[in-house]
Amino acid sequence: MFGRQAESAAVSRLLADARAGRGGVLVLSGEAGIGKSALLRHAAELALQGEPMRPLSCAGIESDVKQAFGALHQLLGPVLGHLDALPAAQAAALRGALGITDSTASDLLVSAAVLGLLTEAAADRPLLVAVDDLQWVDRASAAALLFAARRLAADPIAVLIAVRDSEPATVDIGDLPHLALGGLSELDTARLLSPLGRQLSSRWLRSVHAATHGNPLALIELARLGDPDAVSADLALTGTVPAGARVRAAFLRRVRTLPSDSRELLVVAAAEETGHTATVLGAANRLGLSADALTPAEEASLIEVAGPRLRFQHPLVRSAVYADAPFQRRRAAHLAFAAHLADQDEHDRATWHRALVATEADEELAGALERSADAARRRGGEAAAASVLQRAARLSETTEGRLRRTVAAAFVALDSGQPELARRLVDEIMAEPVPTATMARLTGTIELYSGDPAVAYEHLSRCAELLAEADPEEAAWLYMLASGAALNAGELAAAKRAPRRIAELDCSAATRRAGRGMARALEGSLSGTELWQLPEALARSQPEGGGRPWMWATVIAWAGPDQHQARRLAEATGQRLRAAGSAAPLTELLYYQADIEYRLGRWAEGIAHAEEGLRFAHETGQRGWMTNLLALLARFAAVRGEGAACRRYADRALAIAVPLRHRLAEVTTNTALGLLALAEGDVEDAYARLSELYAPGSPHGRGYAATGTAPELVEAAVQVGRADTAAAVVAAFEEWTGADGATPWARIQLEQCRALLAADGTAEGHYQRALAGAGVGELPFARARIALRYGEWLRRARRYTEARTRLRTATQLFDTLGAEPWARRARSGLTAAGGAAPYPGSAAELLTPQERAVARLAADGYSNREIGERLFLSPRTVGSHLYRMFPKLGISARAQLRDLDLG
Repeated sequence: MFGRQAESAAVSRLLADARAGRGGVLVLSGEAGIGKSALLRHAAELALQGEPMRPLSCAGIESDVKQAFGALHQLLGPVLGHLDALPAAQAAALRGALGITDSTASDLLVSAAVLGLLTEAAADRPLLVAVDDLQWVDRASAAALLFAARRLAADPIAVLIAVRDSEPATVDIGDLPHLALGGLSELDTARLLSPLGRQLSSRWLRSVHAATHGNPLALIELARLGDPDAVSADLALTGTVPAGARVRAAFLRRVRTLPSDSRELLVVAAAEETGHTATVLGAANRLGLSADALTPAEEASLIEVAGPRLRFQHPLVRSAVYADAPFQRRRAAHLAFAAHLADQDEHDRATWHRALVATEADEELAGALERSADAARRRGGEAAAASVLQRAARLSETTEGRLRRTVAAAFVALDSGQPELARRLVDEIMAEPVPTATMARLTGTIELYSGDPAVAYEHLSRCAELLAEADPEEAAWLYMLASGAALNAGELAAAKRAPRRIAELDCSAATRRAGRGMARALEGSLSGTELWQLPEALARSQPEGGGRPWMWATVIAWAGPDQHQARRLAEATGQRLRAAGSAAPLTELLYYQADIEYRLGRWAEGIAHAEEGLRFAHETGQRGWMTNLLALLARFAAVRGEGAACRRYADRALAIAVPLRHRLAEVTTNTALGLLALAEGDVEDAYARLSELYAPGSPHGRGYAATGTAPELVEAAVQVGRADTAAAVVAAFEEWTGADGATPWARIQLEQCRALLAADGTAEGHYQRALAGAGVGELPFARARIALRYGEWLRRARRYTEARTRLRTATQLFDTLGAEPWARRARSGLTAAGGAAPYPGSAAELLTPQERAVARLAADGYSNREIGERLFLSPRTVGSHLYRMFPKLGISARAQLRDLDLG
């Protein structure tokens, strides 16, 4: 490709990888006219060479109102024949999203269906998925496409995305590989202009290159302007040539040479969002324009008509034509489309075209838009629904209608992962007479998604109190959300207070029972009572939508003493949320699931769930859960001795948590860094980091959240000679939890602290009581840490035989967990005590977290398709994981997985 050898090589590598079964994605970024679209066309040509790939493409349309999943219509049309191969729920969701049926769906199910459809189509031959102008692709389509792109590592699919630098994309693509396109060199500028009749002196060439920054489109339009002397004079006088807005003007010079009917028809084409030739010509016919009027525009290389598709040569042509047309001409085009689409029974799109050119409030049109938004949302197009509701609000004739629709748009924006849009909408209505409860709920929910959890608690609890009499069931759920917000803010007293209030409401017995259960779990007084009946009982009074009853039971179990039961509940909840396609609550659930698995020592599963949750948090804009999940991943990395990864996750977590005052994430992150320092033997750094969590007024610590680090801080303090600090920490711990520890876990922690601080023979009794504590047996890392400390104490007391017993236990537990730095420390102590420990290793250590997740499900008998549905992977990706892991594990058959220790 001319002047783009490096970029062309990168695209060629992407296609070669896809042909070899290694899927990938590449984002091309740059200013308008820099060559992104040309590179996409070049990629399509390369895709048809050699082993031919199937090219699929779509492009964003610059428009105020975008059809939900409009870009998916363009992209997936050629491969819809594979729909029947998808799981029934996914196929139904995608059919509903594309308007083929009236099926309801969620964004997550549609995204999973897009992933499945692409992988099914790629089974025939490799695919090139080309997306132009991502910044203008409707958010529902963009989110689904990127969901798939991030999960195609083992499929023969290349995804190439072009995005304009100057325009904000509707979705976050910062985590994807980028290739920034710059201008052409001076040499390539001369080579480009020479065939176009521009022979420039070196001085003029340098000036032209400097003025255009080597922008190919600006250079081509420069060559087409006509008199080179006039261009040179313009350059001499102003130092500029057509670029940016002036490139648009150059396009318009070409447009204005066309016959009037061709210019009229170009305006019609520019007003249509799908590029369907028949739709454009149908609207044109209503304006008395013939299809023959397209010919001069084609001959001028302004448009390209390829059967059912009509495409402008460059997005700037479309923008220039549309922006240059007087409003009345644009209005006539949109109304012609509205009439044509209404005759085709495409009433939603007809309504959108009418709304685009409405000049005054119109309650009938606002109502039609509102209904259109409801339909889009049922099909999973929450992002588009928010945009449509905003337009409906602006067209409302009454203050009440405008406020109702703006509030609805804000809630839909939250559901579609656009919390910042929700904030802007709240700002619009702050001065309006919105009901206090509505405003409190909206503000509280926004803060819960992506803001300050302490502020979220205040607003959610206030809304709950306002609804306590009118809707006690909903008030109860809001108190539950408020309790979670308080936990994230590090405010245990508030977290307990909210669920206690539920027990006082006039709501169902099951709801009050759930409130008491949450309060008791936080107080440490919840017994191992069976919670399996609670979701079914709650479902009779709390809506099942979004898996609310199951999530409630899972959170109670997470805070309670029986972590095995909590894990089973989390798995059951996850199955329901995945089946329903509920991405936002699934993000939260994955945090709880990963945290439970950390405690239970199921670290491979926990890491996989935390990584999956982080992807969802990123895709749904939930910064609060993003920082929590990053903090968990930092902790996993710390205990495994992965220093670089721990610090990387910690930096990202704190960058979000500190400004949001997200205390739980801050504490978890700083605990991870302290644990890492202890693992690396840097007790000074460990002491500095962990003591900060307890320092009065510290922005990084908050009451109860730091109590889980007490033994680590006492250990570090004793080793650096700060026994006074260690004693103060123990005293503070006793004050916080009671002299004997309010909960079994607190008692275990307290006994360890006292043992570490003891200067005489009393330490042994404390260690023994810690090891005998209720529930410690199901917490392997905690048990191993106690055994390690006890064994080291015994060795210092020269009781070598007993020391070897404890240190061997610690070594085995750490080895099984994969806690390598701690295992080395235990093994060293064991050797010093006269013992020896073989390094056992395990199959789990040889696999990546995702490979382990696949292996465990395969060992349980799930098929590749079933594993893919549960993990949101393609069956081919699952098969690729299994293919790579068999040689690692030294096995040749799937059935052999059942005999391995998979963590």
